[in-house]
Amino acid sequence: MFSFEYPEYLRLLWLLPVVVWVWSVYLWWRRRAFLRLASPSTQERVLPGWSVGRFWLKNALLLVALALLVVAAANPRRGVVKTTAVQQSADVFIALDISNSMGARDVAPSRLEFAKVLARRLVRALAGERIGLVFFAGSAYVAMPLTTDSDAADMVLRTAAPELISTQGSDIGAALLLAAERFDPDPNAGRAIILLSDGEDHENRLLEAVERLQDLGIVVFSVVVGSEEGAPLIMADGQYKRDEDGQLIRSRADKMALCRLASATRGECYDARQGDALIEAIRLEIAQLDRRAVQRRASDKFESYYSWFALPAFLLIALYAALGWRRRMFLLGAVGLAFAPVLSAQSAQKLLRQGDALYGEGRYAEAEAAYRQAQQQALDDPRPSYNLGHVLYRQGRYPEAQQAWERALSTASAPEQKADIWYNLGNAFAQQNRWEAAIRAYENSLRLRPGDPDAKVNLQLAQKKRQQKQASAPSASAAAANNQQPPPSANPTPPPQAAPSPSKRMTPEEANRLLEAAVVPQDQNNYRKYHQLSPEKHQLRPRKDW
Repeated sequence: MFSFEYPEYLRLLWLLPVVVWVWSVYLWWRRRAFLRLASPSTQERVLPGWSVGRFWLKNALLLVALALLVVAAANPRRGVVKTTAVQQSADVFIALDISNSMGARDVAPSRLEFAKVLARRLVRALAGERIGLVFFAGSAYVAMPLTTDSDAADMVLRTAAPELISTQGSDIGAALLLAAERFDPDPNAGRAIILLSDGEDHENRLLEAVERLQDLGIVVFSVVVGSEEGAPLIMADGQYKRDEDGQLIRSRADKMALCRLASATRGECYDARQGDALIEAIRLEIAQLDRRAVQRRASDKFESYYSWFALPAFLLIALYAALGWRRRMFLLGAVGLAFAPVLSAQSAQKLLRQGDALYGEGRYAEAEAAYRQAQQQALDDPRPSYNLGHVLYRQGRYPEAQQAWERALSTASAPEQKADIWYNLGNAFAQQNRWEAAIRAYENSLRLRPGDPDAKVNLQLAQKKRQQKQASAPSASAAAANNQQPPPSANPTPPPQAAPSPSKRMTPEEANRLLEAAVVPQDQNNYRKYHQLSPEKHQLRPRKDW
């Protein structure tokens, strides 16, 4: 069933016809004023593009938006009634002291406010138990009977104040006896009273209350609110309370009396300043009480639908602001400006997919153009620069591929992406015979993804090349031979399967030929294995040998 949480706001809808009447009067006055200044034939030249239809269109948008906002403010909602359920619970009364002495400020902001917050936290911690509330000062009354409705208990605790009881003083015994009478007489149910007070008692009925509680088997958990040093009492007018001699009257918490009360009923005594430890300790104590089956009907829950009205209202207000009184194309321009980021992101994705398809067909020049356009439209996305580097690498333009990957590295965030980029940078450096830079790149890739077989093999080859370059003779023929040796493959290259015989020394050219013959079959196997990895794990290499 639908209802409104704040139906009084719906009365504002009566103002909408008044607004329409005001606009009509304005148009009538405006038309008469212009007739005095110019003839109907010259009004178009005075106000070009202005029309009554445009005026009503804009204001109709505003009027509907206002109506939707009023309905949203009333909060339309639908009630969801839960079925009755049976649960095991104990019965707990919270006895809250609201006497004048609870206004002392030895705990901030005052004893009463501190105790109210603590009691509300206890209600939430004891959700599922039957909770009742007793407020007392010079007398006591049941503020709420036993119930499983924790929301109602929280609301009642918010209203606790000394003004609720006209008879001031402090009668702890009366509160305990009243709570004992309001428990169900079922002997199988666990029953407890949580007493939140500063311990001041002026009626001396505690002994009677303790005997009655012992007979009924009710446990009392005392919570001392305040300090034994005490604080001056503050009257309702904000002045400090004084005795006949003009001395300040101090209220001191009687911790000893409250602890004796708890001990006599097999309960526990706590200091309110213990905070979370106090809440958890009481919850555990209550959980150990005997429990009984009770029927619990959950409170009605409501699903609010105000957003269904608020969002269209804001959209209509945006259209109202974008629609000009005279310029017909202003609306289209505003809408285009609002959707420009979305259209740009969609265009970049389309260009990336187009470049991937062209790359797969071997049309590297066209793929390069598509990736460069995507790079301009998605400046913070590393994928266009990453894919552009692959296209340039395939065309043998290694310095440009290096620059593209360095740009991708500056925008990449995922460790897997950075590991792939560093590996490719190592290949680009190797193709330029920059062995020191290649070694650093492979090492960075391995730091991000330890155990990568491709990076390990290429790192070993790059280190070997550096050693050969450092140990080579300064002859022109040896230098030419070293320069002609191919750099490490961009694809995985595992170590050779067989080592040369130690009895016959191999030349560098023979060693390279043997290494390449061993690498090719394993390289193809790793190629197939890498393409079987899930796209989610390697998001930057959907269809390329990366």
